Amino acid sequence: MSSKYLYKEEYGRGDPILCLHGFGASIFTWHYFIDPLSQKNKLVLVDLKGFGSSAKPDDRKYSIHDHADAVQELIVQNDWRKLTLIGNSYGGALALLLALRLQESDSSRLSKLVLIDAGAYKEFLPGYLKLMRTFLGNLMAVLLPARQTVKFVLNLSFYNRGKINEQQIAAYSRPLADPGNRNALLETARQCIPANADELVTRYKEISVPTLILWGRHDKVISLRVGELLSQAIPNSVLEIFEECGHIPQEEQPEKTTASISRFLELGLSK
Repeated sequence: MSSKYLYKEEYGRGDPILCLHGFGASIFTWHYFIDPLSQKNKLVLVDLKGFGSSAKPDDRKYSIHDHADAVQELIVQNDWRKLTLIGNSYGGALALLLALRLQESDSSRLSKLVLIDAGAYKEFLPGYLKLMRTFLGNLMAVLLPARQTVKFVLNLSFYNRGKINEQQIAAYSRPLADPGNRNALLETARQCIPANADELVTRYKEISVPTLILWGRHDKVISLRVGELLSQAIPNSVLEIFEECGHIPQEEQPEKTTASISRFLELGLSK
């Protein structure tokens, strides 16, 4: 899959930060990052193929390796080096895969890794992804109104539901109106567990760059246990837990999230 499918926005100058959104999301999830993280860095926000404003071809090339191919091609084309890779949820799983690939192909490209409530182990697959891999899930994806689907996922993802706003609901509902987005959701869900998933898990210990792992204590989508397992598996890592926070800290507790990342970028890890 080619990077030509990918829509991106860039802010600021300096060493690059590349953010990868979660399943069904878009670059909207990073809107609180723009001002604080573009002060000293080039902040790059990317919509994955089939999501947000990116192209939505009606094909089956939506495996996690397909998504990784496109993002890796984008990195190489732009010759980004000293890169900080940030991923949330499915984007975190993608960031883990890309970290392994980049270290193997050209270690000068990757400098730091930030995993936010990341997908990492097939045993902890989110419930709605399991559902979308079934016939019933396929039917629901076609029949349920976009706003209803988005509200359900946001309610599941937030600890404090009072922080969910109309801007979010509208931003995530809009792309769902495109039939191509439904195809992307279903194909990405079907192919979210790669054939070599077990092998990839055994290789997490090979990730050598400083890695910040951020997790909402009350994440109902991907258990905090996954964050603990990742912090044990990745040698040069630290786990920071946000209280009264769910699955998307960058939207529920943006100030705390950007402060942690800014501190990590400037000072590195402090255990």
